[in-house]
Amino acid sequence: MKALVTGGTGFVGGALVNELLRRNYGVRVLARRTSSTAHLESLGVEIARGDILDRSSIERALQGCDMLFHAAAIYDLWAPDPAVMLRTEVDGTVNALEAAWRLRTPRVVYTSTGLTVGERRGETGTEDTAHRGYFLSLYERAKFEAEQEARRYLGRGLDVRMVKPSGVRGPGDLKPTVRCLINVINGRFPMLFHGTLTGVHVDDVALVHILAAEKGQPGREYIAAGWISSVKDWLAEACRIAGKRLPPFGPAIFARGFAHASEVYARIAQTEPLLSVETWRLLTHGLRLDGSRAAAELGIRYRTMTETLQDAIAWYRSRGLVK
Repeated sequence: MKALVTGGTGFVGGALVNELLRRNYGVRVLARRTSSTAHLESLGVEIARGDILDRSSIERALQGCDMLFHAAAIYDLWAPDPAVMLRTEVDGTVNALEAAWRLRTPRVVYTSTGLTVGERRGETGTEDTAHRGYFLSLYERAKFEAEQEARRYLGRGLDVRMVKPSGVRGPGDLKPTVRCLINVINGRFPMLFHGTLTGVHVDDVALVHILAAEKGQPGREYIAAGWISSVKDWLAEACRIAGKRLPPFGPAIFARGFAHASEVYARIAQTEPLLSVETWRLLTHGLRLDGSRAAAELGIRYRTMTETLQDAIAWYRSRGLVK
């Protein structure tokens, strides 16, 4: 079996490539000409140069493949240029699915996000939860619109299965909420705020993708979620593992003001904010997602929060990201 992976040079896509290789799949990765692919090539991965915004390059890369894993995306909770994110998530997904439909690719696994479940505050979301009707971030909106396109292609006869990872953590992770985690461990936050989050190990997410391809059904959706935690418990465990002191907690309204100020400074300094407004909004609203369908139907056994944090922090230390 041969699989094309879009986003294979990224965090989730890279873990997916590793798991596919471990399971003896032939792997081809669609990568832009500016992307570093030496590591992938050393593993025997075939590189097809192209871009998800160039449909013809996807069609060329898909030739001879039995399945497509579309994992390419821009994941961020602070987007200086919203049009870029919308174009990448929505138009890129349409291009990938259209290429698969034209080439009659037997199977597609689309990487969405657990954020699109849209559960209300205090509710635990499942694959059957009705969306709350408003978005907490531009990223949620972009992926929600891309999901509609995926369902449209399912209606046209394309075999599409969907994975919704929720708070992916682990080695290689430098995404928004984890940048906050690193800053907390390094003592850059004088005060924290309460919230709720859901998390899952990146290697478990990769395995859910492959099991969805092997065992799932067309149109089936799977939330990948290993644990639910308060922000305080999550950060306390991270600080314990890292041997650091947990900062005090205060009113969330103060954190919102800090987030706005961080974004103003980031625009002036042309850098990333320590805390974005969308990250604050997501954590205070809470993300509570149930990953039991994947466990029951696909047989995935999720790693614990402690195991996930241990792997992640060991990687941060190896890269000098944690003091």
